[in-house]
Amino acid sequence: METTRRPADDLLDVARALLLFQGAILVATTIEALVWAMLFAGASGSPVLMSGASAFVILVARTRLRTDRRWARRLVYLVEGLILLTATINVAIGLALAHALPPIVALLTEVALPISVVALLRRSARQPRTEAAPSGGVLQGAS
Repeated sequence: METTRRPADDLLDVARALLLFQGAILVATTIEALVWAMLFAGASGSPVLMSGASAFVILVARTRLRTDRRWARRLVYLVEGLILLTATINVAIGLALAHALPPIVALLTEVALPISVVALLRRSARQPRTEAAPSGGVLQGAS
C-alpha cells in the first residue's frame, strides 16, 4: 500500500479543516439572522439567505475539494471574496460612524480566516505535481 502524500495534500487538509470551521460559523450566523428576522417584523430575509447560501456552498465545496477540481476552488474563492467584501463594508461603516474597528473576533472570522483559506488553496495549487515512484522499482540511469 502506497502512503506517499504530496505537500499539497497536507495544505488541502488544513484548508478543509478551516472551511469546516468557517461553515460552522456561517451556520450559527444563519440561525442568529433567522431569530432576528422572526423577532423584528421589519427585518429583511437577505442576511438569512446570504449566510445560509454561503454556509451551504462552503460546506459542499469543502467535501469536493481536491487538487484536480478547479470548480470547487473557484466556488471557495467566490464565497471568500464575498465575505471579504462585506467585511470591508462593515469596517468602513464602523470607522465612519463609530470611529472604531469591529471587535477582534469579527476581524478574525471575516478577514483573517478567508485570507488564510485562499492562501492555502493557492499554495496547494502551485505545489509541483510529482508522481510517486513505483514500489520495488530500480532507478534508471543510475550505474
